[in-house]
Amino acid sequence: GAILEDTGTPPLVRTDALPVVPPAPRRRGILGAYRELFHTIAGLWRVSRATVFFLISSAVYRDGLAGVFTFGGVLAAGTFGFSLTEVIMFAVAANLIAALGAFVGGSLDDALGPRTVITGSLVGVMLAGTALLFWTGKPAFWVCGLALCLFVGPAQAASRTYLGRLIPPGRDGEIYGLYATTGRAVSFMAPGLFGLFVSVLGAQIWGILGILVVVAAGLVLLLLTPRPPEGFTTAQV
Repeated sequence: GAILEDTGTPPLVRTDALPVVPPAPRRRGILGAYRELFHTIAGLWRVSRATVFFLISSAVYRDGLAGVFTFGGVLAAGTFGFSLTEVIMFAVAANLIAALGAFVGGSLDDALGPRTVITGSLVGVMLAGTALLFWTGKPAFWVCGLALCLFVGPAQAASRTYLGRLIPPGRDGEIYGLYATTGRAVSFMAPGLFGLFVSVLGAQIWGILGILVVVAAGLVLLLLTPRPPEGFTTAQV
């Protein structure tokens, strides 16, 4: 990038040919990262308590919803006598039904709002799970299990759209990152309560109660979540 002149003058440097050196990344330890995380949450609490409440409530009920898929195959084989082939067939059908539920839930989201869709879906999960406790046989698991998956899809999808209505302007990437982080932070709840109820009550079927407790706790926290003020974000609440 340098051109030497015959007259001996200093070389002319073509700045457009020079490489661009990015700034060095800021380093922080584990404690520093957690301090920054809690500082972010505290700042968000001052700006929008509704967002913090929803991050907590959604983390709880999303862990319960994840437990439906995590332990569905376990219950099918261990309690309802499904063969390996039947478990695979149920898994395929469950994902298709969940996708259908998310598709229908999208239309209801537009018409009724995501909060209503989430609330209705969680109630549906609890009703289907309760029925599965008292209805035995493979047909019971096919009907109630697929009903559970039908409600899981809309709840998960509407949670993301509702969060979009609770994010302060310009902080989308940050808050969706918190959404994923809070979900991982409580991922022990459904497995822990599933195992606890099985151990205490002595039968695998009662593990469903552990999942339902987590879903119910998330639903209560969701109902306690305050609504954001009108026009809080560019999206319509």
